[in-house]
Amino acid sequence: MSEIVQRVIVGVNGSAGSVAALQQAAREAARHDAVLCPVIAWAPPGGEAADAVNPAPLDVRAYWERAARDRLTETCDDALDADTRRGLKIYPRVVRAQAGPALVALSRHEKDMLVMGAGSHGPVHRFLHGSVSRHCLKHAHCPVLVVHPEETDGEAAPDGGPHSRPRLAPTAAPAHPER
Repeated sequence: MSEIVQRVIVGVNGSAGSVAALQQAAREAARHDAVLCPVIAWAPPGGEAADAVNPAPLDVRAYWERAARDRLTETCDDALDADTRRGLKIYPRVVRAQAGPALVALSRHEKDMLVMGAGSHGPVHRFLHGSVSRHCLKHAHCPVLVVHPEETDGEAAPDGGPHSRPRLAPTAAPAHPER
């Protein structure tokens, strides 16, 4: 195993950006002989505060978690073919939390690498919900790699076609080099 990177954590949500990030993360994991950890974070509709005031029934919570697990599995199946999976140690995670804080918490070791797709939400969404990639770049204690998918029509290119090739952002250096 590489002395530099032992785990590659990648944020997944089914978007074209997360598919490109997962494909790049798999390449990084193979290059470093590291563990690949695709992660999907989910929160109840309306957020945790709304759920605390009016908790959803257990079967509804189970449905939300199962839907997140299904999206993670589907995205992994779409992005990683059998040849790519061969030889990789893959440990997918489903986490009930906001995506940014969850990814930062999971990539807490210096020998981790955090990979994520560049967000494709508009300015209103970013204003209301914040940017996951900005949060991770600001708070992560490990190298962060932001992957930009090729320009697409907004849909993932699961076939590994030309729209699924990532362009690497200039953020491949550690988020906090002074640490």
